[in-house]
Amino acid sequence: MDRKMRTEKRNLIIRRILYFFLAATSFVIISTVRTTLPMPLLLINLGVCAAVFEYDSPVYCSVYGGFCGLLLDIAENTLFCFNGIILTFCCLMVALIFSCFLHRKLLNFILLDFGVIIVQAALHYLFYYLLWGYDRDQAILMEIFIPELIATNIAGIAVFGVYKLIGHFLGAVREHYIEEQTGM
Repeated sequence: MDRKMRTEKRNLIIRRILYFFLAATSFVIISTVRTTLPMPLLLINLGVCAAVFEYDSPVYCSVYGGFCGLLLDIAENTLFCFNGIILTFCCLMVALIFSCFLHRKLLNFILLDFGVIIVQAALHYLFYYLLWGYDRDQAILMEIFIPELIATNIAGIAVFGVYKLIGHFLGAVREHYIEEQTGM
């Protein structure tokens, strides 16, 4: 039993280090790659996916979501803590929803990920363009926000697969028992 607990603790530490490594890698990709195609905001997917797979620790999920949000603020050169606050709250809510109601299924993740992406994009659009009466706010919505929203949600499928692999190899340790057959 002691060996199982040590192995699970080791797996938890390695898993969370990998999560932060994935966030750092996504930050580098988002902040350095310039393309004419819509760039998916992988940090949103990473925060939501961590909330799906680590829902038994909602505090960790909210801290990791806030960390991903802060990295997104730096990468997009937006107001510091804007996305951090949004993702902290959203990741906490996703973790609580998964701990009480939902199972770790791809469809559940895609729907909640889409909801978080919509909340982030709507608040970004509201506070940066609509509120200040920007002249081309409709064009920005159609040309930037909606394609980015779709690309981010599609990229979430790959992120879910990566987190599922990490959870498979570094998840809870299962004990195997060998039963004796009697009477044959």
